[in-house]
Amino acid sequence: MTTMPRLLRHPGPVAPNRRESRAEARGRAVRFHLLPGRSLHACLVAALGQNGVASAVFTLQGGAFSRLSYCIAAPNPEGPQVARYSDPIEAGPAAAIGGGGALGRDAGGLPLVHCHALFCDAQGSVFGGHVLPHAAIVGDDPPVVHARMFAAVWIAQRPDPETAMSVFHPVPVERAHAV
Repeated sequence: MTTMPRLLRHPGPVAPNRRESRAEARGRAVRFHLLPGRSLHACLVAALGQNGVASAVFTLQGGAFSRLSYCIAAPNPEGPQVARYSDPIEAGPAAAIGGGGALGRDAGGLPLVHCHALFCDAQGSVFGGHVLPHAAIVGDDPPVVHARMFAAVWIAQRPDPETAMSVFHPVPVERAHAV
């Protein structure tokens, strides 16, 4: 069955600049394993604290999760957003193929992990989507994380007028609480 691509138009005005970036001289690359028995969220937040940084972007490679929940993009007929996340999908144990994401801060300043990844189950079926980081429990063969950590940049969640959703934006740490 072939599915034809469709054009989705977000409800708000198109942003004149869709890519934002910040430079930071103190940013550094680190590599570490997630900790078995802990959630993806807890592992990443702990790594941030141990490294004394404000935020990070990361890739996830290999390893396994003993328990995994994720969701996928789904049409949103109620609007105004054109898409939403599906209900959680319980995947059980899963091997991580790879993924990536960001560790930033939500609107209230609390740590927020956003991760999309590809997995396979014990039968070799491949699946993936938006990982629910509190419900992704690291297995005995922990995934490796390659992260770029930032001390002076806060990856902050804030409303996006174009999509009518909250998305991450890089902001200088000194301005983070004003966002």
